[in-house]
Amino acid sequence: MNILSVSKLQKEFNGEVLFKNISFEINSKDKTAIIGKNGSGKSTLLKMILGDLRIDSGEIHKNSKAVIGYLSQDVISNKQNDLITEMNDVFSNLIDLEDKIKDLTIKLEEDPHNEKLINKYASLENIYLINGGYEYHYKINLILSKFGFDKEEYTRSIDTFSGGERTRIAFAKLLLIAPDLLILDEPTNHLDISIIEWLEDYLNKYEGAVLIVTHDKYFITKVCRKIIEIDHKTSNIYYGSFENYLDEKVKRYELLLKNYTRQQKEIAHLQSFVDRFRYNAKRASIAQDRVKKINRIVKLEKPTNSSRLVKMAFENKRATRDVILEAKNLSIGYDFPILNDINFSMCGYDKLAIIGPNGTGKTTLLKVIEKKLLPLAGKIDFLREYKIGYFDQNQENLSYNKTVFEEIHDYYPMYTHKDVRSVAARFLFTNDDVLKSISILSGGEKVRLVLLLLMLSNPDLLILDEPTNHLDIETKDIIEDVFNEFTGPILFVSHDRYFINKIGTKIVHLSEDSMIEFDGSYDEFKESINVKIARKKNKKAIAPKKMNNDKEIKKLEKQIHSIEDKIAQLESESYLEDVFTDYKKINAINLSIKELKEELLIIDKRYYELLNL
Repeated sequence: MNILSVSKLQKEFNGEVLFKNISFEINSKDKTAIIGKNGSGKSTLLKMILGDLRIDSGEIHKNSKAVIGYLSQDVISNKQNDLITEMNDVFSNLIDLEDKIKDLTIKLEEDPHNEKLINKYASLENIYLINGGYEYHYKINLILSKFGFDKEEYTRSIDTFSGGERTRIAFAKLLLIAPDLLILDEPTNHLDISIIEWLEDYLNKYEGAVLIVTHDKYFITKVCRKIIEIDHKTSNIYYGSFENYLDEKVKRYELLLKNYTRQQKEIAHLQSFVDRFRYNAKRASIAQDRVKKINRIVKLEKPTNSSRLVKMAFENKRATRDVILEAKNLSIGYDFPILNDINFSMCGYDKLAIIGPNGTGKTTLLKVIEKKLLPLAGKIDFLREYKIGYFDQNQENLSYNKTVFEEIHDYYPMYTHKDVRSVAARFLFTNDDVLKSISILSGGEKVRLVLLLLMLSNPDLLILDEPTNHLDIETKDIIEDVFNEFTGPILFVSHDRYFINKIGTKIVHLSEDSMIEFDGSYDEFKESINVKIARKKNKKAIAPKKMNNDKEIKKLEKQIHSIEDKIAQLESESYLEDVFTDYKKINAINLSIKELKEELLIIDKRYYELLNL
C-alpha cells in the first residue's frame, strides 16, 4: 500500500530556496531514513508532510486510509493525566467495549433469556477478543518497562516528569498507537544505548512503515533499508544499508563526473572547430552546424562532492605500551557515591570508550580523571604529567564575541596573518570564513574550530565528552577521521555506537552497580556479552537442570493441549441453541473461555522461555 507520495517539492524562505525537486514514496513496511547536513531542510520537510508548513510548489499525497503518527510531546493528550491513564487512552475503544459488556452483564442478570441481549453480548465479546482486549495491558507494561518506567510510576502525573521523560512517554504512547506510518525526528537523542537497541529490534519487526530523520549511522544501519539524502538542495534515493549508501554515493559521483568530463571534451572539440573555421568561407556553414549542435546539447552540471577533507595533522605521538593511567578501587560521586569499586587501566595506545546508561557516572568519572573533582575513595595514578586536550560537547571554551581569526591569533599571538589563514584553511575556514563571528557559526563549524585549536595545542592525551552530539553525518565523519588519525591515547564518553566502534579499542562499561573492562571494539564487546548470556543459558540447560526443563516442557505441552481442547469444547458448546439462548449458560462459557485464554498466555510465555534456555 502506498502511504505517502512526495513529488517535486520546493520550499523557500525569504526568497532563498531551501530545497527543490524533492520526490520520493513511502510504502507499507518501508523503513526509510532522511539524512543531510544540518540546515538542509530535513525537519522542514517533515513539517510540510505533517501539514504544519505551507508547500511552495510540488505535491504531497497522503493515503486517506492510513494513520500517520509523529513523535512529539503533542502525542500526550493531557499532561495532568497520570502515566497509566495516558497509556490507556490509546485503548479507549476497548475500554468502552469493556464498559458495554459490563452493562450488558447487568441487564442479562435481570433478563437472562433475552435473545437479543445474548447475541449482542456474544458479538461484543468477540470484537473485544479479536482487537486484543486480553492483551493490551501486557503491551502497555512491556513498552513502558522498555522505556524505563516502573509500575510504581504509573500513578504519577505526567507534568511531574522531566522533559526527557515526557518525550519517552510520548514515544511509548506512539508505539502503542502503532500508526501505518511512524515519523520520528532524531529518535535516539537522549535515549540510553540499551533502549536504542531494543527500539531497533522493535522497529525491525514493526508492521507499519517508518520514516526517520537521524544522524545516528549505527541506527540507520540496523533499521533502514532506504535512504533519502537531501544534498545540494535536492533529494537522492539510495537502497540498502548505510554501507551500501556510502558505496553507491561514490559510484554515482564517479559516473556523473565521468559523463560530465566526456561532455566537456565533446563541447571543447566542437568549439575548437567553430573557432578555427567560423570565418572560413568554405567551412562557415559546417562551423554554424557545430554551433547549433553545441546549443542542442543538454548541459550537465559539474557534480560536486559534498565532503571536503579537513587537512589536519596532529603531531605524531609515540604509542607507548606502558600503562599511562590506572583507576584503583575508585568511588565517584558528590554527596554520596554514584558508583564504587571502579578498577581499570589504560595504555598509551588505547582509545578507551566509557559507556553505559544515563546516571551511572560517566561524565563524573571524566571529571575525576581530569582532576576537576576529587574521588570519594580510591585513586587514579598517572604514569607522568600529561598535557590534556579536552573536547567539550558544548564548546564552552570558545569566545563567542570574537571572530575565527581573532580566536586563533589570541591563542597563538606569534602566528602571522598568513599562518592563521593557513591553519584555518586546513579546517575549511577559507577567505571570509575566518572573519565570521564565532557566535554565528553553525554547530559543525564550531566543532571544526575546536578541533583546530585542539590540534594546535599538541596534547599528549585527548579527553572527549560526547563529541558527536547534535552533529550531522558529514561533521561526524570529520571528527571520526581526525581522532582516528591521532596516534596518542584518547579517553572518551559517548552514546554514538558508530563512533565508539570506529574509534574505540577498549571499553569501560558502567552500570548502576558494577563495571566491565573489555579490550576491543563496541561490536566485539556486544558479541562477548551475547556469548556470556548464551553460556549462562547453556549452563542452566546442562545435566539435572536440563532434565528438569525437559520434564517441565513436556508438562507444559500437556497443559497447553488440555487447555486448547477445553477452549475448543467450550466454543463448540457456545453454538448450541440451548446455550446461546440462555444468558447464564453463555455468560458462564464466555467467562470460562476468557479465563482459559489468559491462563494459556501465561503458560505459553513460560513454555517459550524454557525452549530458549
